[in-house]
Amino acid sequence: MGLIGGILGGVASTVGGIFGANAANKGYQQQQEMFNQRLSEVKAHRDKVYYQDPTQTAENQAAATQAQNLLDEQAKRARATAVVSGGTDESVALQKQAGAATVGNMLQQQAAQGAAKKEQAYQDAEKQVDAYTKYLADSKLQQALGKAQAITQAVGGLSQTASNLPW
Repeated sequence: MGLIGGILGGVASTVGGIFGANAANKGYQQQQEMFNQRLSEVKAHRDKVYYQDPTQTAENQAAATQAQNLLDEQAKRARATAVVSGGTDESVALQKQAGAATVGNMLQQQAAQGAAKKEQAYQDAEKQVDAYTKYLADSKLQQALGKAQAITQAVGGLSQTASNLPW
């Protein structure tokens, strides 16, 4: 009776080790898929932000359009004033040129600020990429250790079964 119990115990230990290893492996695979998905999302966001033209954002375009409209209105008033007061077309042209320079300077400032934001977003994303890459490597290491432990347990069960066989 003890012999049969020992053999059955060894077989149960072996089977339990195999089932345990499969369950743990499935858990690690799900975890790794989650890390890979998040890693892909972070990289996609990083690339989107990095390759975006900061002057083309909706708020920057709205600000530039509003500034241009104000300068156009100002140029119309200057033209009307020049007609009434006998001013020259050169003075109107100079005012338009100054307005264009103002809008250009505003766009340059937006571009510089956007480049700084873009660089910061890239650096933040790179930190996240590094973190998720580390999480993924740690998960794979834990998975490998779990497999080794399950194999050891299964081999131990087989050894126990073999030692209980009546040879």
